[in-house]
Amino acid sequence: MRCRREGSSVKDEMSQRLSRRALLRGTVELAGAGALTALLAACGAATTPTPAATAPAPSAPASSAPAGGAAAPTGTTTSAAASASPTARTSGTPAAATGKTIAELRVAVAALPDSMDPQESISNVGMRLHYFTYDTLIRRDFFDGNKLVPSLATEWKRADDRTLELTLRRDVLWQDGTPFTAADVKYTFDRIIKKDPKLEVASPGYFPLDSVEALDDYRVRFVSTGTDPVLEQRFAGLGAQIIPAKYHASVGTDAFRTKPLGTGPYRMLEYIKDDRITFEAHDRYFGGAPAAKKVTIRLIPETAARMAAVINGEVDLATNVPPDQIASLKTKKDVVIAQMPLANMHVLRFDMKAAPLDNKYIRQALHLGIDRQALTADLWGGNAVAPRGFQFEGEPLFNAARPLTPYDPAKVKALLTQGNYAGQEIVYLATSPNYYTNEREAGEVIVEGWKALGINARLELLESAQKDAAFKTNTRHVTPWSATSGTADPDGYLWRNWGPDNSQQKNGWWAAESAARYNDLGKQARSILDQKQRFDLYQQMLDQYESEAPGTTLYAPKETYALRSNIDWTPYSLYYLDLRNDNFTIK
Repeated sequence: MRCRREGSSVKDEMSQRLSRRALLRGTVELAGAGALTALLAACGAATTPTPAATAPAPSAPASSAPAGGAAAPTGTTTSAAASASPTARTSGTPAAATGKTIAELRVAVAALPDSMDPQESISNVGMRLHYFTYDTLIRRDFFDGNKLVPSLATEWKRADDRTLELTLRRDVLWQDGTPFTAADVKYTFDRIIKKDPKLEVASPGYFPLDSVEALDDYRVRFVSTGTDPVLEQRFAGLGAQIIPAKYHASVGTDAFRTKPLGTGPYRMLEYIKDDRITFEAHDRYFGGAPAAKKVTIRLIPETAARMAAVINGEVDLATNVPPDQIASLKTKKDVVIAQMPLANMHVLRFDMKAAPLDNKYIRQALHLGIDRQALTADLWGGNAVAPRGFQFEGEPLFNAARPLTPYDPAKVKALLTQGNYAGQEIVYLATSPNYYTNEREAGEVIVEGWKALGINARLELLESAQKDAAFKTNTRHVTPWSATSGTADPDGYLWRNWGPDNSQQKNGWWAAESAARYNDLGKQARSILDQKQRFDLYQQMLDQYESEAPGTTLYAPKETYALRSNIDWTPYSLYYLDLRNDNFTIK
């Protein structure tokens, strides 16, 4: 396999990227995340490095922290010349090898997002559509070891530990034909800096910025509130999509939820709640016109109906394929399977406001009373990965020496005695139809396992909207959730999903006194550049998470999609549905 080197032509770059995509597809069918990471790392070793702060030390060996620490990135620059990729090609240059187009791409999904505002709501179902509606300043190249590459920005430079300056593309148009400028970037991040109360996820805690300044129409400067080791990664991650200043100001936040406008390859045409969302191609997209003239996202929540739709040719792509359907789908004519290990952990949230989960020993008993190895083997058929604590294999700060999250029935019984458990009912609240793949099925297995250990557990099933409201009444104890590694760094999930700015702590489900030490460690880890120190701090955070048990990890699933055989598309390790023409073509 050839890898991109400095000075390669755009044509060579595209060819190599498409080759990596083909290899990636074959690899994810045959191997787990570890083999995939090792394969891509072999390619990444030949590439020109990104700035020091965005290129942390390699993953920790089995018995030690990462070797070396990140140096201060003052004066380092990443540019299109050094990190060129198809995402930074000249306007209109096609990346599709076939050049074929179709009138409509039909996609069946298990759920639709309530909002298309990428800063307001970051959900698994939302990020799927946000990714092809909007662009970020920087992109992660999922085919080249998560390397940061140009997108709306052509280059970026660290002026000092807190200051990042970016130069923007001059050929980008919003989907209504108006030019994209630095004013749009400033408007987008001013919403976050000024603490817009409607932005539940893209908060100052996740984007710790002091200011954003438009230096001219095509240059911007960000100043963070302190030293930020993952500043560049944030601009390539969740909630970093740029929105149009004039358009958003004119229609308002409420209307923008269902009438969005972006720079991405598809523009929304119609949003019909609980039915479908349709999009049309942005033919003047700076990355080249996409392969389908129209995209229809259809809501088909029932698994059997969704699978039947792709088998019968009613849709071209179906999401959320359960493991027990994979073998059967592989036998169907003109249907192919695409699968990718996710950088997303299925977890359980515990509510400390609901007794007896105000008792740490009871929460620890629930944590240790789940047989994750059995879940991944029997329920998932090997299509999920049991975790080594709350971390993702392949990331720079992953600790391979950390033991698998244990199942310890004897310790569970001892903890129940220590916590004076008196048989109080513990309600496990899940969604039906499934929001997460195998959500109900996993709940059934976990609840039965707890019962066998002497825990009076009960599974309650509600529709998605009802479930969220019910959990907020603090009368249920446990509910499924997930955490995505949006920056390929623990800050993107240990802090974003469980830190003081997230709902778990804001709602008091993780009590402030219990979370205090965890928060202190997180503040230290996200304010230094030295990777050895950060590694040690995050290991302490993992210890604290398991000790206080505000929730627990289940597994990282391998997400599976079913496609019609004429569709050439590769999934990513996040839920993104990338329909740009270097990832989506027609055979």
